[in-house]
Amino acid sequence: MRFSSFLVLWLLAACLAVGFAAADDDDGLIGGGTGYFQIASSPSGGSVYFDGSYEGTTPTIVPVSSTGNPSHHIRITKPGYYDWEQTYSGNPFAGETITIDADLLFIPVTQEPTITIGGDRGYYYISSSPSGANVYFDNSYKGTTPLTVTVYTTGTPGHTISVSLPGYSTWTNYYAGNPSPDQTVYVSASLSPVQNYGSISVDSSPTGAIAVLDGGSSQVTPCTFNNVYPGSHSLYVSKSGYQSKTTSASVTAGRNTQVTVYLSQIPPNTGSLYVVSTPQGAGVYVDGNYYGPAPQIVSGMSTGYHAVRLSLSGFQDWTGSVYVTGGETTRVTQTLTVGPTTQPTYSPGTGGLAISSNPIGAQVYLDNNYLGLTPLTSPAVQAGSHVVLLKLSGYADWQGAVQVNSGQVTPVDATLSPSPTPTKSGPAGPLAVLALGILSAFLLFRRR
Repeated sequence: MRFSSFLVLWLLAACLAVGFAAADDDDGLIGGGTGYFQIASSPSGGSVYFDGSYEGTTPTIVPVSSTGNPSHHIRITKPGYYDWEQTYSGNPFAGETITIDADLLFIPVTQEPTITIGGDRGYYYISSSPSGANVYFDNSYKGTTPLTVTVYTTGTPGHTISVSLPGYSTWTNYYAGNPSPDQTVYVSASLSPVQNYGSISVDSSPTGAIAVLDGGSSQVTPCTFNNVYPGSHSLYVSKSGYQSKTTSASVTAGRNTQVTVYLSQIPPNTGSLYVVSTPQGAGVYVDGNYYGPAPQIVSGMSTGYHAVRLSLSGFQDWTGSVYVTGGETTRVTQTLTVGPTTQPTYSPGTGGLAISSNPIGAQVYLDNNYLGLTPLTSPAVQAGSHVVLLKLSGYADWQGAVQVNSGQVTPVDATLSPSPTPTKSGPAGPLAVLALGILSAFLLFRRR
């Protein structure tokens, strides 16, 4: 009887330990800057290798750090099928799921080319490097390389052959006429990998300036930024004693973009202000002139005191008198206090945008320029049409065109839609495990 009681207590303790360990394991995959790759294949049951590590068979979910290496190599293998490989650029946001669907190609049994068949047919023997590529013969799918295509020697002369493989540029060639009876035309397609990145080469006059790409990595000119994603990018170029300059560069995959920036020398009796606000994004006004959202550098200021004002929707304006020293940069760092804001004043031909979102805290981009987090008010926006883009982890991007009128504040109220999240079955919760353990212990006790 004592042994039965001891066994019941031991089973209960074991069930509780398993249940809480399962709960801890589940919690380890959530939050903390973790996103997910949901990988499936047709047919399923393929072995998944993610960045060289085995992650199980399809379908499966692979968690990754949203701030980790933004390039991943995915390979899926299955007996009887060609290996499927893809390099994916970028990481999911925290809580976001990126879906990868792979179509596995069955390895056909192809006959070696032969010249013993009839006298009215010819052949095209098509191979590729790498092999396993899809073959389209006169726009008709024929299978994967290597394979043999039979044609009639008296048929329509001239044929177009296309060979394609994911991750490689499509190879296409035209062959005039037809092969002679029993002749085999050998076609070999060498496939070139697709270039996923471009580069930006930056030169400045004078040289030796600091070039900052998209507010992140920096180099000294002349320099080249490699492995840059295609699209529009921002370049900020600065050098002591010269006016800083911001420009944009458009990048195309596989190509280099040349950018030359000409900097104007600052007179010796002028200095600069580097203005930082907490929270960031406050409008920076110096001597009544708007210079953009903080953090902001204001150059070419005369030596002496200048009136500085920081304005951000939902916070009290901050004003102060700051002394600028010629040939130096004076830093102004202020934490704004929550409270009522003053009515902004607008320059001729400008208006304002009052941008809010549900939920709050979304990143705000105006014409691809980052302004801050919602809710915010952006003063001194040029009157006319503008594009507003909102981004928030776990939600789909929101984008809309707005019309800004001179001297008026245009409201923008966006409701963000949640992004689909993965549904992943896991071990039973602690309560279910505990109940199962108690039931097992009770049945064992009854038998004794």
